[in-house]
Amino acid sequence: MIVLRELVKRYGADAETRAVEGISLRVAAGECVFLVGGSGCGKTTTLKMVNRLIEPTSGTVEIDGHDHRELPAHELRRRIGYGFQQVGLFPHLSVAENIGITPELLGWERGRITDRVDELLDRVELPAAEFRDRAPSELSGGQQQRVGLARALAAEPEILLLDEPFGALDPLTRDRLQDSFRTLRESLELTVMFVSHDMVEAILLADRIAVMDAGRILQIGTPAELLAAPAHPRVAELLESPRRQRDAMDRLLEGSP
Repeated sequence: MIVLRELVKRYGADAETRAVEGISLRVAAGECVFLVGGSGCGKTTTLKMVNRLIEPTSGTVEIDGHDHRELPAHELRRRIGYGFQQVGLFPHLSVAENIGITPELLGWERGRITDRVDELLDRVELPAAEFRDRAPSELSGGQQQRVGLARALAAEPEILLLDEPFGALDPLTRDRLQDSFRTLRESLELTVMFVSHDMVEAILLADRIAVMDAGRILQIGTPAELLAAPAHPRVAELLESPRRQRDAMDRLLEGSP
């Protein structure tokens, strides 16, 4: 469904700043692939090149067998759901209007838009009767993020690009939404590229994880494959965090009455 071929992004007059350097990656239909790594490793830049929010310096992106440059950028983006931590809700529109904006641009009938908005609000744990007419300014940061996720799903896309969509949520809500996301992805058969710095989240939700550093993919594999055989010191370092958390929790539970 998504194929990246030798994707490169450089900045500056002399193209000396290398954000992404020769990434090749295939994401099968219905697969969820996480891009994981530290800040500045190129994972968000890679994600944005898929839907042409950023144009690559060289290399190609194919969507469902076609070069993504065959469509105007705005038409491509209407076919791909995109959710990110900063949310970017339109302040002058209600929650329902924010979620329904892409289906409206695509010419959906009003009743279909209303039904879709209400369904998605319930899925992200914001009851439609209570939240659909609110302004974004009346929501907490976590609630705004949930609206952003609903908006990304509104036009029934086959492909979903997510950039830290649960980053501002409290732990309990984050855990519930991760479960909801897993169910949604499987029931809708979504193809997902998901950017995260949280290796625990990646292990729990990903079919495969691509670990990035300095604009390159160091290793890609299933969570089990990476845990069993990290092929690079940076990969091993990132995997130590969930192991330390697990061990610390085990020690605490062993000492509890």
